[in-house]
Amino acid sequence: MLNKNGLRLANKLLLGASLVVCAAAPVFASVTLGGTRVILGEQDREASIPVKNAGRAPYVIQAWIDAGEGKTKTPFVVTPPLSRLDPGMENILRIMRISNNLPTDRESVFWLNVKEIPEKAKEDNVLQIAMRTRIKLFYRPSALEGKPAESRHQLKWAVIPGNSSTGSVLKIENPTPYYITFTSFKINQGQQEINAQMVPPKGESVYSLSSVNIQKDIDVRFTTINDYGGETPEERATVPVAVHPIVLPLEPVTTLTVKQ
Repeated sequence: MLNKNGLRLANKLLLGASLVVCAAAPVFASVTLGGTRVILGEQDREASIPVKNAGRAPYVIQAWIDAGEGKTKTPFVVTPPLSRLDPGMENILRIMRISNNLPTDRESVFWLNVKEIPEKAKEDNVLQIAMRTRIKLFYRPSALEGKPAESRHQLKWAVIPGNSSTGSVLKIENPTPYYITFTSFKINQGQQEINAQMVPPKGESVYSLSSVNIQKDIDVRFTTINDYGGETPEERATVPVAVHPIVLPLEPVTTLTVKQ
């Protein structure tokens, strides 16, 4: 039989175990968006995206646009900014541009935020979580040259030698007016995976090559996201050691299937 101290210890252990189980349990958003990105062209009056409540309870939906965490001032508004969404129902969020103070020679990127706020719980001591979904909003001027789907073929690549303290880096330059978003990025067939995300238009990204101990060419394999939120087929390039990045031919990566 446990004494009082033993009971207290047992209760603490049970409470700790329950907290670990709760923390390990996955949390899924009930409110889903009908896309992974929104593209608003210069000639478009507005862009829209559906939002649906796939859960079993009603939610209050709060929507807003930012230019980066903490940057709430943008040339866009989203309507309705606050609405109720019942289970199984769908609503349309509309995004409108209210200012022309944006670059005309390249894309601009913002973020659409949608937060699902649950109704107040009837029971006491209930933990409620307000989930937020955040997707990219691209503003695309009408006079941009080239095609977004082909922009990755114009990227410039180079392995830039470093010194003994910094090591080599992979430098990627994007001369196009479009954002290029990577979804996977592997060095030397998986020796190193880089969390490469977006290369800005007319900009560059630099990544440390922790798997490269000596100055040599590297094998890069990657996929990107297209305008429809789909993933492009995996492609590869052999990136040379160079002082300045250069355009490289991209080759499709073929996967061999073994019949059993």
